[in-house]
Amino acid sequence: MNRKIPLGLTVALMAIAAAITFIISTSYTMNLFNGLVADVQQRAEMYQKLEQIDAYVRAYYDGTIDEDRLIEALANGYISIIEDADAEYMTAQEYALFREHQSGTHLGIGVYTVQDGGYPTVSEVIANSPASMAGVTVGESIIEINGQSALDLGYDQAVELLRSPAGTQLELTLRSGGVDRSALITTVQMTVGTVSMRIFDGIGYIKVTDFNEKTYQQFTAAYSSLMSQGIGGLIIDLRNNGGELFDAAVNILNSMLPSGEEIAVNIGRDGTESVYDTATGSRVPEVPICVLVNSRTKGPAELFAAALADHLAAPIVGTTTAGDGDFFESYPLYDGTAIRLPISTLKSTGREIEGVGVKPDYEVPVPYDDTDEELAAQGDDGDLALRRAIETVTSQIPAV
Repeated sequence: MNRKIPLGLTVALMAIAAAITFIISTSYTMNLFNGLVADVQQRAEMYQKLEQIDAYVRAYYDGTIDEDRLIEALANGYISIIEDADAEYMTAQEYALFREHQSGTHLGIGVYTVQDGGYPTVSEVIANSPASMAGVTVGESIIEINGQSALDLGYDQAVELLRSPAGTQLELTLRSGGVDRSALITTVQMTVGTVSMRIFDGIGYIKVTDFNEKTYQQFTAAYSSLMSQGIGGLIIDLRNNGGELFDAAVNILNSMLPSGEEIAVNIGRDGTESVYDTATGSRVPEVPICVLVNSRTKGPAELFAAALADHLAAPIVGTTTAGDGDFFESYPLYDGTAIRLPISTLKSTGREIEGVGVKPDYEVPVPYDDTDEELAAQGDDGDLALRRAIETVTSQIPAV
């Protein structure tokens, strides 16, 4: 039986509900406000302290202040004190090079450099680039550019000259082991190759050296070419792949894994998990597949190897990978600089990566440092992990 509530009681209950809502709302708002006020006060104190330091220095320091260096130092200092060693501040030049690297293109002579003793020193030579054709090798220092000392130019300006518009001829003096030599090299605008392929007695082989915006297209072309040649098995070599663009790896996995399979799980800094993507299965391999990894296989390459193992039962050969599953995001700033922060962690649906790495099914320790340069020097017969991968794939090919 329905009972009518007296009007007075109804009004009283509404008043009580409104009061409770007000108290809860006010309490939440006050807590939020107090947090914001504390934050504002802390920021005000920080800016006040910097302002006082700046005022004293400008009043009593008898030298000149490089305003650009001051801003860079403040930005660097901010990022350096947060409790995350992977957070990074990039200068405008560093960010431009970072974006270029991710784009899969290069403007210059075909080298990446680090500063060593004030000189640009070659840390990487791009295959099939003008520098590669001129015999430039990792470890060589660029002493002069067009007759000008690289020390006098300063590192940043020297690097800018190495990235002169396509078609610019540069006369370089390079030093290695105390011996100088000259080289005439012309700058180009080029696409960087990250994928190469071969065939070993009916076994297809694809090496992926990086994951950037061009990798998907290059991998798909190599994969399709090998499959059209009727290979009996496939080896994917991810050794020394430290690429950082997860999207490139996920896009390839999207086509190779069976339709509907979850490719990866994204774990936010607050612990929440979400599926990164699901596969379309448009190019699932119909042959046995094996993956090569080593301790320099990092990030997207680790996820790639783990996904192939988890979803296609692909054996992994080599040594345990780096164990870096952090997903980074870059945030450009107003002046062309940027900060880069790890915002989440990716894992395969079947295993953790961060801090653990991908352990091989067949561990192959090697008596040499298995960088790409060392592996090339060993040749196919001396590459112990490659030999084991060929044996592994061959053993899985069904007998005719």
